[in-house]
Amino acid sequence: MDSNLENKIYTMLKNAIVNRELTPGTKLSEEALAQALNVSRTPIRSALRRLSYEMYVKILPRRGAFVNEPTPREVEDVFEMRILLEDCAVTKACRNYAKFQPVFEKIEDLIQKEKEAYEVKSIGGVLKNVYDIHIEIAKLSKNEILIKQLRELISLTNIYLTFYSERLYDPISPKEHLDILEAIRVSDEDLARKRMRNHINGIISRLNFEKIERNSAAIESVLTKYK
Repeated sequence: MDSNLENKIYTMLKNAIVNRELTPGTKLSEEALAQALNVSRTPIRSALRRLSYEMYVKILPRRGAFVNEPTPREVEDVFEMRILLEDCAVTKACRNYAKFQPVFEKIEDLIQKEKEAYEVKSIGGVLKNVYDIHIEIAKLSKNEILIKQLRELISLTNIYLTFYSERLYDPISPKEHLDILEAIRVSDEDLARKRMRNHINGIISRLNFEKIERNSAAIESVLTKYK
């Protein structure tokens, strides 16, 4: 199988999901996708499997593939765990700050890139930089298990933001990240935890499970712009 073709299909579908053109619950028929892209089902199937590993797609036995549609309870549970682990991460980051000061320049650079992504309204750019910022903070903990778990949880919550956030283009996040970074810089554990919790609770408050507008456009027309 042509891995380049699989990667191209994977990227096309993922971008269409991230840009909210393939909305939660949309059926991703292998046959329809194969016809739309003029390819066999084999690379389609492989691309859908990759997207299912990343939780963008859910594959149901005898029903096929659909854009994932997480329930409010699932989202709540994941964010609850993320808050607990982010608490731990910023606490350890405060204690380790003196040993890893050069990392702060890297995080500040990521925050600037996040701000620029907001300015050009790039959902993918915003989410990538948000992910990188939180993981770099977690790395200051020097706890590999914590970092691994946060990688998974932040990836999931980024998917929820893709689907349900009302204010992805409202650039309050960069300032909140800078405020968290400043609390770590002065080794104020209580303030760092408070700011991180406020930041994540703010994200939760901007989720709206009623906001999804189902896209009635055919998959062929949606994917045309990504070819």
